[in-house]
Amino acid sequence: MDMCLERKYWRVMMSGWWLGLLLVGYCPSYGQGFGGDDALAGQVCDQLTKQPLGYVSVGVLRHPFGTVADGKGHFQLALPASYDADSIRFSLLGYAPRTLAAAELRRLVRGGPVLLRAQAVPLRGAVVRAPGMKRRVGGNFGGGILEGYKFNLAGNQIGQRIAIGRAAWLQDISFKITHCTYDTLYLRVNVYQVGPDDFPGANLLVSPVYLRVGRAEIEDRIFVNLRPYKLWLTSDVIVSVELVRSLNKGTLAFLGSWPGGGPSYHLEQTPGPLSEKSIAPKGTVEVHVAKVKQPNQGPWIKYPRVGMGIEAALLEVPQ
Repeated sequence: MDMCLERKYWRVMMSGWWLGLLLVGYCPSYGQGFGGDDALAGQVCDQLTKQPLGYVSVGVLRHPFGTVADGKGHFQLALPASYDADSIRFSLLGYAPRTLAAAELRRLVRGGPVLLRAQAVPLRGAVVRAPGMKRRVGGNFGGGILEGYKFNLAGNQIGQRIAIGRAAWLQDISFKITHCTYDTLYLRVNVYQVGPDDFPGANLLVSPVYLRVGRAEIEDRIFVNLRPYKLWLTSDVIVSVELVRSLNKGTLAFLGSWPGGGPSYHLEQTPGPLSEKSIAPKGTVEVHVAKVKQPNQGPWIKYPRVGMGIEAALLEVPQ
């Protein structure tokens, strides 16, 4: 995308086409170097074995930013002392989440690692695992951009492409809701094949995966166990979160990131009769196009430089 198109892309997005897509003007964990009193760094380990835990999500509750630990459990978060009364949540699939006050966490990391307790996930039936299979987290953690819908109608979807390097079982997915004015959300998780046009194709889930999410549940990332569906992946997929019940006027926004972390995908219903409006046809990577007539079922739009905060835990075959 050349600079002219990129400026056009950003200008249109900020003008309201994606109502909830807002770049956070100032965010302590975004664009700051680490050092001085703002630096909060440490390591996350298993409580029993004391072995490092890689790719742990580290989030500041009630704030749309955070970070993710590296493969050896090390994390860094630029957090001014003014946030010491806030809570930091550590979460990883297969472990019980742990929440610490920022001030308490500053004291803890001076003396040792942050420890997480393993937590078994009940599964249906027996699980057979080939020797040497390794866990990997794919997708995009997100980090400071909020994405929402212009109209909170049933059928709206946001999706994130998940790169599949080696054949793998899909274990779990997670996503983060950053702003919600509704008491209850009814959502559906979809896992699409990437079609030959590089857009969502067939849904790999043979039975629907529905979620009922209360407002009190959105302080942390939302995890969805997909092990019972036994999805064996050999090529890239697109994981989406879909509204299954329309909502009245209000705010619903998800964690994302721009630039980087893409591609992401967006599908939105529009109310009322057919009308003249700027909607990109399926297959485009630009938002701004000539006015065309479209039905109420909107097309999928692809954003190469925007990433949605949707992660997937994969169990990969050995090299």
